[in-house]
Amino acid sequence: MSVDWDLLVENHLNKGEKKMSLGLLMESINEVLSEVRTLTGPKFDLRTPLNEEKQVAITFPGLPDIPLTEIGWSKLNTEEGGEIKGAGRTMLEAYLKNVPGKDLSEKIAGLDAFYSTGFGQISTKNTSELISKVMAYLVFYKTLTRIITNFNAASAGFTFEAFLATLTDGNQIPANKGTIADYTTGANIPISLKLYAEGSVQTGGSFTDLVNDVVEPKFSHPSGNAMRYVVCAKDLSGQPGEQEGSIKFYQFDITLDNIATIMANASRPHTVQNIMLPLVEVEGGELVLSPDVEDLEPSVTYSDEEIEEKIQETAKTQEWWQNSGLNLTDEQIEAIISGPLVSYSKDQQSPSPLIVLKKGGFAAGRTGPAKRNRETIESVLTVGETKPSKEQVVGVLNSLNSVYLKINKELEDFNKKRGAGGQTYKSYQASGLFPSLSKAKGKKAKEENQKVKDRAKLSAEWYNEQDEETKKRALKYTYGYLNTRQFEFNRAESVDGGSILKPTSVGEIKVGSAAINKLLEDVKSVLDESLFDIFTDLKNLTDNLNAYFAGGLANDDLAKDAITAAGNIESSTAEVAGVSSDKKTLEPGADGTSPQPGGRLNEEQMIEIT
Repeated sequence: MSVDWDLLVENHLNKGEKKMSLGLLMESINEVLSEVRTLTGPKFDLRTPLNEEKQVAITFPGLPDIPLTEIGWSKLNTEEGGEIKGAGRTMLEAYLKNVPGKDLSEKIAGLDAFYSTGFGQISTKNTSELISKVMAYLVFYKTLTRIITNFNAASAGFTFEAFLATLTDGNQIPANKGTIADYTTGANIPISLKLYAEGSVQTGGSFTDLVNDVVEPKFSHPSGNAMRYVVCAKDLSGQPGEQEGSIKFYQFDITLDNIATIMANASRPHTVQNIMLPLVEVEGGELVLSPDVEDLEPSVTYSDEEIEEKIQETAKTQEWWQNSGLNLTDEQIEAIISGPLVSYSKDQQSPSPLIVLKKGGFAAGRTGPAKRNRETIESVLTVGETKPSKEQVVGVLNSLNSVYLKINKELEDFNKKRGAGGQTYKSYQASGLFPSLSKAKGKKAKEENQKVKDRAKLSAEWYNEQDEETKKRALKYTYGYLNTRQFEFNRAESVDGGSILKPTSVGEIKVGSAAINKLLEDVKSVLDESLFDIFTDLKNLTDNLNAYFAGGLANDDLAKDAITAAGNIESSTAEVAGVSSDKKTLEPGADGTSPQPGGRLNEEQMIEIT
């Protein structure tokens, strides 16, 4: 039996003199769904608890699922100044825009209050607004729980960035964009996000990138030349995917004015070392930057994109592989050159085909990134039914590795001839302007390390007395900037309000199915039974249509059930939206449990959205 779906829809929706058009139906649905895709009935006060005899229940899986894809949540800027949003981002925005608050602090505070008091803390008498906010909060908690409990640490971090960017109407920042920021808020405030387990919290990154961000800001921090840090401490227990616990949020700013004091007073010596300046004493005892400071230039580093480009300059040529001695066929060489094989990344979660191992260089192996490298090369070198030999796989990796190591050696040699590796820098070390940390232990090491601390303290004191332009210039001649060093702050410094960073507690969010079910129990009185009816019918409509088409349009019962669900949606939506519909629903079946075509579920049934 073939089915004319257009005719069915027309006959189904256009009965009687008062015709319910498809356009009106969709308008009604969208009106009730609002911008959060949820529905409720205005026929009674939603703050009144549901009739317990109806046994209406909702479950954690029944809440809307948002696709957990980082790319799907991104916002791309067009050349014309417009935006292109992924479907997942659009859907998530529709929910999270109903979480009140002008910034992250206010939003987290509101979410925390919602968990403590339920819908009672929502100050509105408007039914649609009430439901929108309740559903927004529930979707927030469910999505956050899925991110935190179902991903490994690296993947959770990336997805969490996208999630908070969406919550604050901002944008996630791709890697290697010359900034330490991970995302920006809707107000274009740069955020460097840190997500750690409670016991291992720390804050750190590239000192060189941080300096560039505060000297030449690319965003709109309220303090001007500054970077905002959001530190999130996870305290979870249980098996992966079933974890329960909370996330505590902390926030602090590193600015042009406080950066020197913060670094000089850090607990970790290599962080303290970053702020040392080449200060010399002139006539009258005044301290100034060394006269030959202009001879200093920072070390050069290559981004992943730059390294990949340099690898491809050599390895994307026929000549390189023909002279490799690997006896590759013309088809294999063409597959390497034309395919995605010749790429590079240090990030082990990167979609880049080849991954550089921690010790540097490419390698093949049986586990982890090394296994991925081997399988990638095997796939590229497989032509038809002919698979490459082990020697060819290893040989290709070694060839690519030789290119990579050559690039790094050239960079190392270049840096030795300039700036941080040049003669001026070495003279600074010899004269004590840039004392080194000792790698030894004991009294001598303590004395040498104290010289670093003293130099850093002196540098910070001098720095804090300078005007804005001098501060910007001086930061480019610090030890950490010239040597592209890293900085780190321990847990206490990152979360203790009395530390040098002065972090403020933003709030705490519960995660896990237990937390969500608690919320569902608290707010079930605001959710109308018709909401569940429509969600259930939507699910039935989708399931039956999918099954009908998957079965080659052979099972007419599936088609009838889909039509039944569509009829129920029409009737329920018309009732909710307050529009007239001549659609008549059939009574439940003789057993009182199974709806017949056009029928509704028995009121005594438990409705469970799954």
